[in-house]
Amino acid sequence: MADSDPSPGSIISSGPVIVGVDGSSNAQRALAMAAEIARRFDLDLAVFHAIGMMTVIEGRHVPSEGHRDDLERMLRLEWCAALAADRELRWRAELVYGSPADVLMKMGAGLDASFVVVGSRGVGDELALGSTSHHVVHHCDRPVVVVPPADRTG
Repeated sequence: MADSDPSPGSIISSGPVIVGVDGSSNAQRALAMAAEIARRFDLDLAVFHAIGMMTVIEGRHVPSEGHRDDLERMLRLEWCAALAADRELRWRAELVYGSPADVLMKMGAGLDASFVVVGSRGVGDELALGSTSHHVVHHCDRPVVVVPPADRTG
């Protein structure tokens, strides 16, 4: 019977942990969880921000076109700031065009991700499970970790 019970090392790929960020507090919690998973399993961390038609900068919805430099700065210097101090963690951050769910699934499959980590809701989501996390949970072919917001932890 022991042969049919795989050890965690045999079912977790060596691919990176994938996480999406959008500047929301829940995305920051998801990033912290993704970094912890990457550390514990000695995996790389790949952080993505999906660029669509519109984006939120300083609380305002603005067209993404023409704001790529602003988004790049926020991604690296604000949203991923905590990662920069961690010398043990191997990570990268990238802007990718597409919807958040599509970007996470495409990058997860393309990089053979070990895990895809997503916050249960993002900017403006008041639902228990936001549209991005709902879509990723139901359609992703990688293990998915959904991180609840701070107000739903015990």
